[in-house]
Amino acid sequence: MKNASRNSRIVRPALAAQNLSLLFHETVKRFPGKKALLYKENGSTQSLTWSQVSDRMEAVASSLLRLGVKPGDRVGILSENRPEWVLLDLAALSIGAVTVPIYTSLSSAEIQHILADAGVNTLAVSQKTFLEKVILIQKDLPALARIVVFEAQALASQSDLSIPLFLIKDWEKDRISDQLMEMRSAVQPDSLASIIYTSGTTGAPKGVMLTHDNFIQNLIRCRAALQMSSSDVHLSFLPLSHVFERTAGYYLMVTIGATIAYAESLDTVIHNLAEVRPTFILGVPRFYEKIRDRVLESLSQASPFKKKILKTAVGQWLARRQFKKRLGGRVRFCVSGGAPLARDIAEFFYRLGIMIYEGYGLTETSPVISVNRQGRWRFGTIGIPLDGIEVKIAPDGEILTKGPCVMKGYWNKPDATRDAIKDGWFHTGDLGLIDQDGFLAITGRKKELIVTSNGKKVSPRAIEERMEKDIYIQRCVLFGEGKKCVTALIVPRKEKLLEYATIEKIAFKEYSDLLRDDKIRGFFEQRVEEASADLASFEKIKYFGLLENDFSQNAGELTPTLKVKRDVVWARYKDLLLPFYESGKNA
Repeated sequence: MKNASRNSRIVRPALAAQNLSLLFHETVKRFPGKKALLYKENGSTQSLTWSQVSDRMEAVASSLLRLGVKPGDRVGILSENRPEWVLLDLAALSIGAVTVPIYTSLSSAEIQHILADAGVNTLAVSQKTFLEKVILIQKDLPALARIVVFEAQALASQSDLSIPLFLIKDWEKDRISDQLMEMRSAVQPDSLASIIYTSGTTGAPKGVMLTHDNFIQNLIRCRAALQMSSSDVHLSFLPLSHVFERTAGYYLMVTIGATIAYAESLDTVIHNLAEVRPTFILGVPRFYEKIRDRVLESLSQASPFKKKILKTAVGQWLARRQFKKRLGGRVRFCVSGGAPLARDIAEFFYRLGIMIYEGYGLTETSPVISVNRQGRWRFGTIGIPLDGIEVKIAPDGEILTKGPCVMKGYWNKPDATRDAIKDGWFHTGDLGLIDQDGFLAITGRKKELIVTSNGKKVSPRAIEERMEKDIYIQRCVLFGEGKKCVTALIVPRKEKLLEYATIEKIAFKEYSDLLRDDKIRGFFEQRVEEASADLASFEKIKYFGLLENDFSQNAGELTPTLKVKRDVVWARYKDLLLPFYESGKNA
């Protein structure tokens, strides 16, 4: 087994706080008057200082105590990113409760599974739309004792359990600072801080138990790797229910006393970047891909003269300057996580003067395991392990890791915990390799590995990403488990395909008719063949089906983190591929 370790002897840093609540309290003492949170209210930007956040948090904590919330109770949060998310989380943690974040995009049935499995007795809900999801399942959740709502209009949805947080107006009164200090001091490093449910790509979501120390140890190492400080400003738009934003975009900002600004919505992120002018960006690959596509689209529409200018040194300098301005003008670097980042996107940003540091981690590891960083980066890799984090590659290629950031276990699932953590090593389920300089790279997902009937093993994601680089292919998903060869479902980029059909004068009535056209079929066969030229024969796509629409979360085909649920997709669209296998043409 090849190892990649960074100071693998685990030592608890002397400056580490005992728990997340005390960590927040230390920041308030260091930066009482500094702006902590920025948010929009009725179109106007509002702000809270660290001291004001503390006052409001203590008021919320005292309210939770009066409502009967006790240490160890599970408190759910069903809300978009906003200051109240932070207030509820910090308030719950300060009294020793355990927070359970929930994606707002989940269905009522999915929310019910999480609330029931975690035994949530208090649920914080931000708005009417989300409260209505809960009301549908309320009768089937006997443990749910109370619902705290953020917005006045949410109370228009009837629920006997609803308690209006927005009515807590006088933040200075009825606070119990001394009692809270005693309670937060009683929370131990190994106390449970949060139960975060996995996205359920290959089965039912599991509750990952993360302790206060899990988070804090990850924060200390991330801060050292990325060299961040209180002068940083962060635009929060990735969901706080995901551990990536929770740790790097929230707890890390608390640790260093930075400023967090909340995007109004995912649709306004580009506009908010210009307003907030963040000093770094946390994003998933799709976010960076969209920015790249916008830039390329604007270039394609440029005049011949402008295109000529852009090829000059001066033109390239102007392009870099304009690109940085589009991101707000102050971005020092970007970080990508949550899914593999295509190398060409990283190189595109680099050519325009912005470095994207790709990292790697899982919910079970709090989350960061490795990350590229200033002075030590390599495109096509997920960086080197954080200090104090051990990584090695098992004989079957699986990435294993050990360190203080590995979860306590899966909630109420001791067997699954034993399967995941063996001899202290957490089995990530990802396949990878470590180069001679210690850089880690992902080669596939163990559970997604396709084993054909002749015993050949195909890692689908690398091939899918290769196909998705094609401007005419939006998504590609491979299949072939137990079959003689690999097939795929392909979702074309509709606007590009329509443009091609117009140029080639291919007649059709409906878009679905176009996908059945022999010329279109041949066009995609050629593109798939060209993209597969250097693949081994058993890795090449022998047949594919064209889909009219992309997969969606609402249809249950994507997880909340937008990963494809292969079993669901196969069950829904297998009739497009099975005739090929049954025809005997797949030899």
